Amino acid sequence: MVKMACGYSIGKKKYVEVESELIVFVDRCEAVSERALDLADADADAYAGFTAAMKLPRKSPEEKTARRAALVDAARNATAIPLELTELCVELIDLADRTCRIGNPNLVGDAAGGGSLARGALRICQLNVASNISMINDVDFVGRTRTRMDAAARVLDGSDATVDRYL
Repeated sequence: MVKMACGYSIGKKKYVEVESELIVFVDRCEAVSERALDLADADADAYAGFTAAMKLPRKSPEEKTARRAALVDAARNATAIPLELTELCVELIDLADRTCRIGNPNLVGDAAGGGSLARGALRICQLNVASNISMINDVDFVGRTRTRMDAAARVLDGSDATVDRYL
């Protein structure tokens, strides 16, 4: 939706001064979309790894230890994907806001709507990351992950502000 809003501004006399910026936005929207689709596939693979770890035997102490280690590894892998997607959502929210400010005002609903959709995806990523890191006892990994998630969470209000600015 953000890409579309940019596209309808490009080539119009009224937006000639910001056209090069809008072209960059279109390129970034395409890159974000492509990477997000790649991450969807990777997420399915990560979940399959987690499912496989859950099925490991756990009768003996050794089996329990091996299973726990496999679950932690799977949780780490499963955390990396929504964490990266979170950062793509942050970028898309920013692109949406900037498009609303400089693009065709007739397409503000589309641009802001795209940012709102990214906001929703970011919230889902927060849930997935929180669930995954609860299984990981590596304090440094969890701390770095939370720091990145906290930075992403700060843009949530900005996305709402973009929509509210036009209501």
